[in-house]
Amino acid sequence: MWMVAVAYAAFIGSTLVDGYRAAARGDVPLYTDYTPTYAASMLVQEIPAENLYRPRFVAEAGRRAAVAAYPGINSEQARGVGFAPWMYPPTFILLVLPLAYLPYLASWLAWLAATAVPFLAAIRTIIRGPAALPFALSAPPVFFNVMYGQNGFLTAGLIGLGLARLRDRPLWAGILIGLASVKPHLGILIPLALIAGGYWRAFAAATLTVIATIVASLVAFGDDPWFGFIGATLFHLDGFGAGAYNFVPMTTVLATARMAGSSMESAWAVQYAASAAMVAITGWVWWRGRRHPATHGLQCAVLCLATPLALPMIYLYDLVLVVPAVAWLWVDLRRRGARHVEFAVLGLPFAALLAVKWVATTFGIQIGAACVAVLLSLALNRFRHALNDQADTTALPDVATRREPVPAAIATQ
Repeated sequence: MWMVAVAYAAFIGSTLVDGYRAAARGDVPLYTDYTPTYAASMLVQEIPAENLYRPRFVAEAGRRAAVAAYPGINSEQARGVGFAPWMYPPTFILLVLPLAYLPYLASWLAWLAATAVPFLAAIRTIIRGPAALPFALSAPPVFFNVMYGQNGFLTAGLIGLGLARLRDRPLWAGILIGLASVKPHLGILIPLALIAGGYWRAFAAATLTVIATIVASLVAFGDDPWFGFIGATLFHLDGFGAGAYNFVPMTTVLATARMAGSSMESAWAVQYAASAAMVAITGWVWWRGRRHPATHGLQCAVLCLATPLALPMIYLYDLVLVVPAVAWLWVDLRRRGARHVEFAVLGLPFAALLAVKWVATTFGIQIGAACVAVLLSLALNRFRHALNDQADTTALPDVATRREPVPAAIATQ
């Protein structure tokens, strides 16, 4: 696994070097998703935060961020880099505000290092032992998150660590889950899971944490950014019908259906059906598992795997949320035993995530959602068998404490 992580680092480093060489030649330099994040920090340090939701200001900040990333490029090169709209709530602005105080490359590295802390802590909590770190760094979604300079470490780490500590530290777990609301759509199934599982203290802590982060953003920036965020969100939802999104790196059921040739209306119908199924599955698993603490890891795996299938917009870097799920499944396979085919069902679709973009680009097929669905089916199968095993164990007589009747001849002596 260490060799895979080293290969990731070598490829990403080589790609960055090629980007700087392209800039020096006068070509359009490499664009990464960290550019708009850095641009957001630059913009908010100078003008009111609500301007992040206005494309004209974001585009200008993006060009300035490109110049910061590639000093010496001309205005035409900077315009060619392009920009991405700001789609995060004002609570997320609090996190990115200090990033532009550092030079671009140092800021990118600091961002990845800081957000990796909760992610690595989550995996270390799930997988005890020396295998945790190489597993975390060699996971395919990690490659895309680092390559793009995205926030997958942060959200997956907060959610994964929060779920891992639900039973022993519910208040702390709720705070971590609440902090993950900076990317709110990834938490769409979490309230349902907490309620179905009876984790009321964690639910209350998460709710109060979300409220606290909203209040903090209101104090820092006022309420105008929130109106901008709501308006921008509605506008971006219309982008699906307008063909504004590239489905190649989008690993959702919607993208799968669309790339398979379905009309937008049919693709949405399939996505709605998948979303409803994920809601039902998550609620059932967490309700059934509330009296079976030994299945907690499998419940968490189901939640993390159902989330990407329930949402219409999930990208490759968002699948970092799948990594804790695979960790929980791996621990369960090792702890309770498994057939060789189950290890294959775990490893093959997980490894295939590395090829999702290549397959989509080359063959026009989106396999990301299918890979996640296979992993979810494994988690559900393991959960069902775990419940049956516990039921069988409960039904067995307690040999250690069972009292046999004393023969009458002995009893009268």
